[in-house]
Amino acid sequence: MRLLASTDIALRVLMLLGRQEPGQNVNVEQIANQLGGLSRNHLHKIVQDLAAFGILRTVRGGGGGVSLAKPLSDIHLGALVRVLETDQAIVECFREDGGECVLDSGCRLRGMLRKAQECFYKSLDEHTLADCAAGPWFASINKLAPKASKRSANA
Repeated sequence: MRLLASTDIALRVLMLLGRQEPGQNVNVEQIANQLGGLSRNHLHKIVQDLAAFGILRTVRGGGGGVSLAKPLSDIHLGALVRVLETDQAIVECFREDGGECVLDSGCRLRGMLRKAQECFYKSLDEHTLADCAAGPWFASINKLAPKASKRSANA
């Protein structure tokens, strides 16, 4: 099973934000640069989705940006990936409209793939983003400096 690129990026954004001080706002441009120069427009869409799901908090204006709305330990991978991958059928016959599969509706492959997908999500249900963030590699991620407001930059 292959995750959408946007799901992969969303997971990386959350781990990056988990490395920041609690409540520290980071702007999307900083996140885009830290993650290898991603498109800001694409990243904005992902951040908006995560905020709509209640995972991120967004603040507009000077000193604004995004931060985690809940601890990494409260973000369960299975639930997160399910919501990010909504409407993404792994095969044609999983589409809500039935897709364009030319095989009989009694095809046994459908059941096998459905079980594999359920096992995939069940495995992810056993973990949180805090599990992903464990270990020395996580500490090696640079903390992003809060962006100075225009007022303090001119002082």
